Amino acid sequence: MLVPEFGADVVRRSRVVRRFHALLEARTVVAVCASAGAGKTTAVAEAVGALERPVAWVSLDGTEQAGRLPVYLEAAVEQYVPAAGQVASDALRTGLHLGESAGLLAESLQGSSLVIVCDNVERITGDAGSIAVLDAFARYLPAGVNLVLVSRVDVPLSRPATSAPIGVVGDEDLAFDATETAEVLRLAGQESVDVHEVVRRTGGWVTGVRFGAWGGGSTSGLCGFFSHTVLHGLTEDERAFLLHTSLLDEVTVPGAAALGQPEPSRVMARLRAQHLPVSWSRDGTRMTPHGQFRDFLREALQRDDAEVYAVLERRHAEFLVEQGEKEEAVDALLRIGDVGRAWDRAAELLPDLVARGDFAPAARWWDQLGSSSRCPTPRIGAVALRVAFALEQFGRAAELFDRFGDCWLPGPESPDHEEATALAAWCLWHLGRIEDAVSLVSRLPRGRTHAVASVLMALATGEAPALPEASAAPSGPLDGILIRCRYLRGRVSGLGAPGPFDPWRTVLGAPWAVAGLRAGGRIDEAMSVYEQRKESARPLWLHAFDEVELMLDLGRGAEAWTALRRGRELIAESGSRVYHILSLLLEAKLWLRLDQDAEQAERALAAAEAAGLANYAFAREVGQMWRGLALLLRGRCAEAGRVLSRSVESMWAGDRRLELATAAAYLAEAHWRTGDEGRSDRAARLALDVSSAQGVQHLLLAALTDVPEVATRSADASPTRMSRWHEITDLLSRQDSLRVRARSPRLVLEEFGEPRLVSDGELVQPGLTKSVELLSFLLSTKEYTATRRQITAAVFDGRNDAASRSYLRQALFKLRAVLPAELAPTQEGESFAIPLTGRVEGTARAMEDQLLLATRQPDVERLATSRAAIDRAVAGPYLATLTSEWVRTRRTELDERIAIARVDAARIAFRLSRHGLARELLDEVFRRDPYREQAWHLAISLAHATGSDDAVLTVFRRYVAAMGELGVAPSSEVKRLVAHLRR
Repeated sequence: MLVPEFGADVVRRSRVVRRFHALLEARTVVAVCASAGAGKTTAVAEAVGALERPVAWVSLDGTEQAGRLPVYLEAAVEQYVPAAGQVASDALRTGLHLGESAGLLAESLQGSSLVIVCDNVERITGDAGSIAVLDAFARYLPAGVNLVLVSRVDVPLSRPATSAPIGVVGDEDLAFDATETAEVLRLAGQESVDVHEVVRRTGGWVTGVRFGAWGGGSTSGLCGFFSHTVLHGLTEDERAFLLHTSLLDEVTVPGAAALGQPEPSRVMARLRAQHLPVSWSRDGTRMTPHGQFRDFLREALQRDDAEVYAVLERRHAEFLVEQGEKEEAVDALLRIGDVGRAWDRAAELLPDLVARGDFAPAARWWDQLGSSSRCPTPRIGAVALRVAFALEQFGRAAELFDRFGDCWLPGPESPDHEEATALAAWCLWHLGRIEDAVSLVSRLPRGRTHAVASVLMALATGEAPALPEASAAPSGPLDGILIRCRYLRGRVSGLGAPGPFDPWRTVLGAPWAVAGLRAGGRIDEAMSVYEQRKESARPLWLHAFDEVELMLDLGRGAEAWTALRRGRELIAESGSRVYHILSLLLEAKLWLRLDQDAEQAERALAAAEAAGLANYAFAREVGQMWRGLALLLRGRCAEAGRVLSRSVESMWAGDRRLELATAAAYLAEAHWRTGDEGRSDRAARLALDVSSAQGVQHLLLAALTDVPEVATRSADASPTRMSRWHEITDLLSRQDSLRVRARSPRLVLEEFGEPRLVSDGELVQPGLTKSVELLSFLLSTKEYTATRRQITAAVFDGRNDAASRSYLRQALFKLRAVLPAELAPTQEGESFAIPLTGRVEGTARAMEDQLLLATRQPDVERLATSRAAIDRAVAGPYLATLTSEWVRTRRTELDERIAIARVDAARIAFRLSRHGLARELLDEVFRRDPYREQAWHLAISLAHATGSDDAVLTVFRRYVAAMGELGVAPSSEVKRLVAHLRR
């Protein structure tokens, strides 16, 4: 017979072909034994088709009993080896034994290089005579001739000890790998399917990959294949074993026995010889059906014998409990309706699930509880509330209240009473049921739980109860609530600090740590925590609020809008009215900050009011704040003043400091525009004092960007140029888009001192100085991109001739030659760019970004960030070995930036009473540039703080001498300072 052909849509598998050819060279007999649908015939056809040898193909159909099999083999090989014709037939006619006739036939193939393929061998393995024929035929095959046996079951040939063992190709060899699976899916037009998930579900089983319903189609064809092909030929007890043990993810002898299977080890041994779509452990004691096959078996069992299935489900649940498989046991117990035992075990598991961010099991359990018609016991109620807290599924808790009242809450006699009551109040608070929530809190005895719950209630009712301190030890969800309240009250310091691990605080509280870091101006740290957590759909605040605010801070407006819309989907699922209101307030903020669109902002604010804004004091105040800014943009200043006054007064009375500096800054502007200078000054002073006290200078600077005249006027009214307001106006004048550097850049250009280019930790040499200069220029631009004209004007001294263009091409080519393609500069038309992957860094730009981030931080953090940035430049001047005009200009700009940063850092060190560090920084400033007025002003103040009048006069004389070198008289401000300090 001819070798079977296969279509163009079959994936060519050189890996399998190479394996097969290697076995043919090393072994006379090769057995391809694998499950039905494993692609045995196709793989063998491809492999032998690639041989430059004759191939005789015999497809057995089960009619070849022992007496006929030699004749069938003879007919197959005769067309390639004429001398073999009639050898077996003649031997049989003379009365020779079947085995001897097969041996004579094999010997007649000497020198033919023939490959004989016997397909469907499983059809004759039940006939001992046929196996004896194959055994003799294989034993007497001459060297250079091969026999290939293709079978769904093991072929029991007995080889003499002196013969080479049989080569085996099994399921694991034939299974599709990820690359081959991807090609199959591509040919099927299903490129969007997750390749690794397909491999996981099928184990690479060829038929499963090719005909699984990956595109959402019907699985009926595959089910039919399982029914009529895979299970066909199994004994009744083998089929029953597969069906009944399908509840087990991994079938073992103890597991099968627990499900009531008799003699499981014997049945498993028989099944292993059948080559089913399953995976086996090396010792044959564990069997794992491929996902599709297991699903088929489970569905068939449940459909055909529901009573047996129910019994097996209960046995399976008990087995999981005994084995300590906790999560699986919870799912199994819930499936059989044993809710009480399921939730008892869920209580033990929940902290670990939260700790690793694995919320899916908790969500499944919550769904099962919600579908139950029975009232939860108080023990289950306590666990359910923890799940509601972890998942932020407030509506689910409301369903329990509406269906069963509060009888499912633990009573005062229960150790779960206080926590469960606080969590129930938390859910009701989110749903807008403030009176019900307050009523629940009133039942709590005085103590820490009552204090935390009261702080939460006060965010709605407007009071200002004292904030409890965070627990020193892990304490459960209560500290998770407290971290949220501390943030909303403006206590952002320490929210992001590492502490004792507590999943309720450090995992579920992470979004508020991000929010606290952001409010404190530590944008890079906030982004780092966000990046670590962003792949999880929860906690909700991370995506619905943190991401929006971070994108806004970084000037990425389009991404902020996208995050807002995506976050609203999560909010809708949670059922939280609070989150819905806050999202509308955030929308108003985006309209005002990004587009100065007061009309759209007011629409969002109106929607928030319709949703119940007035019921939450902390949200109502923020709504008034944004409405006040909108009114300022419209020129309705008197009305803005009234609205903002109510906002500021409420924030102050309720000790809610998070947005107080922002609201006070807007109020200062409103009062000024209506001619009330005194109240304007007091509001501006309040904004500055709150910003300093709470460490939210970042929020104040953002507000002053909206109303910069507040800072300018306050600075003008200050008696000295060393005032905080002068510092703030200076910072505002230097504001640029905030940028966060990559935590682990792959490509770093060290630009201070002699330039060095490091790619993936290895020093690389492009070979052209201009290559490094080109890269540094691109890194200095705002978006890492520049036109050809801009590059030639800077890097090539303004020449735009053929020579400079050629030089640019060479510089670009040299860079690409030594850098990974995904990091190298690209060219599109006249534009050149570095890929915005965040994995490429220039140390000069990184220093500037770090100094800009420092301006948004409280003094302690700002000093540390500034010093870290300055230290980047200690290696020497910018591109010290290069002399282009643009390099010299850029070097001067950076030197000035570093000098300003040193003075700023010295001022902060002085303010923090770190006088030694302040003197050290000023000495470095004077060493490089002795003519800086602000530095002398600060040095005189420092001398007074650490010395005497003599020290003040000594520094003043040095100052006068330095100014004299320039022919400049001492400033009147410095004279006034000296006179004041000597009184």
